[in-house]
Amino acid sequence: MKHIALIEDDQLLLKRLALFLDSQPDYQCSLRASSLGSFFEQLSPDTPPDLLLMDVELSDTINTINHLKKIKTLIPGSKVIIVTGHNHPSYISQALNNGADGFYLKGSGLRKLLEAIETTFAGGAFLAPEAAIHVLPMLRNNPGNPKEEPVPEPLPKQEKKTLPSAINLLTARELEVARGLVKGASYKEIANDTNISINTVRHYVKVLYKKFDVTNKMQLSHKIKTYL
Repeated sequence: MKHIALIEDDQLLLKRLALFLDSQPDYQCSLRASSLGSFFEQLSPDTPPDLLLMDVELSDTINTINHLKKIKTLIPGSKVIIVTGHNHPSYISQALNNGADGFYLKGSGLRKLLEAIETTFAGGAFLAPEAAIHVLPMLRNNPGNPKEEPVPEPLPKQEKKTLPSAINLLTARELEVARGLVKGASYKEIANDTNISINTVRHYVKVLYKKFDVTNKMQLSHKIKTYL
């Protein structure tokens, strides 16, 4: 039996992931936390998890990638998979350089998450396809050691992409949420259409606002409706 720990601030998603893991014959969710503080409080050095699934942005100020090296020293034999809605190259390169064993994008589905876990336990390194496309150029430019860039919290204005580039960087789930917003759908309608929770919809909306430097749905729709 493999023991898995979760760090996720979306309570509904946290519960859903824990139930999913506990339903698998070979896995058990032995620790779940909605913050780094809660994780450290619950962590026992005598019984460390075999794998940690860790969300990136737990608040406006906490980015767990910056704490990954510390976490790896506390659970040196454990694997860590980053779970996030972002696929920005800076997140990926810094996560890998700080010791992440895999990179899973939210909204990819539970089967894909199970694939990520099984790949990691088998000694592989799982990268979501949307993330892998950013890793290959980094490896080509600097073989053996992907270039590490500062993690955007949020992206400085000078690093913001032009609209066509930003659209191309959106994940499939972000595109679904963006299209729903442009159509005028409510958060509940988008959640029902995409089979995710309302809190997860809110997370993706925040991500979209950051990526396109807007503060409300009307501004976002005005910027991107001609590209969708």
